[in-house]
Amino acid sequence: MFMMHNRSFAHLLLPVVLVLAACGNANAPDPARTLQIGNFAEPGTLDPNKMDGSWEGRIADGLFMGLTTNLANGDIAPGMATSWTTSPDGLTWTFKLRDAQWSDGTPVSASDFVSGMQRLMTSVPASSSVSVYFFVENAEAVRSGKMPANALGVRALDPKTVEFKLNRPAPYLPRLLSWANAAPVPRHIIASYGEAWIKPEHMVGNGPYLLKEWKAGDFVHLVKNPKFYDAASVCLNDLYFYPTKDVIAAERAVRSGKLDINFDFSGSRLAEINKNMPGYAHVTQGQRTSYINFNMRRPEFKDLRVRQALSMAVDRDFIALQVLADGSEPAYSIVPKGIKSYAGGTVTLASKGQSQDVRVAKAKALLEAAGYGPNKPLVLTFAHRNSGEVPKIAPVLQANWQSIAPWVKITLQGNDNAIHYASLQRGDYQFADASWGTITSDAIEHLEIIRTGGGSNDGAFSDPVYDKLLDKAARTADIKQREETFLEAEARALDQLGITPVIFDSMRQLVNPRVTGYQVNGTGDNPFRLMCTKEAQAAK
Repeated sequence: MFMMHNRSFAHLLLPVVLVLAACGNANAPDPARTLQIGNFAEPGTLDPNKMDGSWEGRIADGLFMGLTTNLANGDIAPGMATSWTTSPDGLTWTFKLRDAQWSDGTPVSASDFVSGMQRLMTSVPASSSVSVYFFVENAEAVRSGKMPANALGVRALDPKTVEFKLNRPAPYLPRLLSWANAAPVPRHIIASYGEAWIKPEHMVGNGPYLLKEWKAGDFVHLVKNPKFYDAASVCLNDLYFYPTKDVIAAERAVRSGKLDINFDFSGSRLAEINKNMPGYAHVTQGQRTSYINFNMRRPEFKDLRVRQALSMAVDRDFIALQVLADGSEPAYSIVPKGIKSYAGGTVTLASKGQSQDVRVAKAKALLEAAGYGPNKPLVLTFAHRNSGEVPKIAPVLQANWQSIAPWVKITLQGNDNAIHYASLQRGDYQFADASWGTITSDAIEHLEIIRTGGGSNDGAFSDPVYDKLLDKAARTADIKQREETFLEAEARALDQLGITPVIFDSMRQLVNPRVTGYQVNGTGDNPFRLMCTKEAQAAK
């Protein structure tokens, strides 16, 4: 594990490429074909089968290419696979590979993909995303050690054909296979160097870039891979990734030209950025829902009327449009818009469209019907994250709830993300803020949050009717029937309120207008192999 030095990005001097150029280095990267990228954090690993963070994935997407890949608009396209077919029942997928090489000239084979998936299921420590692939035949048993790695339902039919066997239909499989987690791995290099294979002097990849240098805590430098199957279409020669957790310092670096891209900025700065840096800010609704999680182990929340009252009193429009004003949208449904093959926003909370005064009055009546009042106050603690924009939202929620009646008393308890989510996983909370962003761009992810016994069901909500609807949808290969069943399930979830949605979070990036080929999309996938600069294009 590489450790991050304890120093701020604000102390970085000029980007590496400019320093080299200033020194007259003949081998200095061409600034017109170089991007300086603010990438949030230091990567913990560049092993694709073990990584978790989006900041790691951005780098890995340059180093490796899976069976599928992303386009600039977020759509999925052929990657190492030229085509694929699906059986009528949706349980067998067959991928045909193109002619491609690892960066050392070794052919990329179907067995490299099989090895990658087996490593994903057996690696220690494991990626937290491993459970997303449990629809693959025997995946869960392999992960738990009950079956050997070669029992996994992924096999090489021949050097150019990969077959996936599933235990239930997963129409979103092509999107998952674009992830770095599902990338092929160079078996011959791992056999020679073991865990050290990810060091720059050993690593080989099949993506558009190679790992040139990894200076822990400072930067990761990628250079163009001449062996990439489509190298002629790759414009940029050099990519530098910097850890930039301080978004204000990163904003200044973008404004001064030291960074070309930063993958976040403070939402409260949007108006100022648009004024002083026109054309830099890109905002879109991400596929992430922030919601309130009710702990069903608590006697208060076993009563649906209490959950309904607290949900009704939330002023979602005010929070999204006035408090944040950063492109976030009020959420009256669980699944956000933009999810593939799903009409997000079609089913909503019954209180949508009612005035805040009407909803607060109804909330009071519900609590009184549940037995609360001056002689039996509703006293609760709301746990929340102390990160991002949540500290702005929590006091508004507190005020919303306490506006129901003087006998509703809410205390706020803020913690950093690690402590907060650990408390939720232990069930050590009353009700809490949480959020979920899609991995698969499929409705099932958001709806699985409250499945009985599910790994993300921290509140222990359980509804057999809801579970049966999810099971029915999961067994359905027909996309339209699957969507209709999910809509029915979401309507049930919004009626029973195991959780209640608050906002659909915005996705924010700063991009210098000199960068071309960048498109805003809700997935956050922005392939660098498709980007260029105005200077480089003008020189062609």
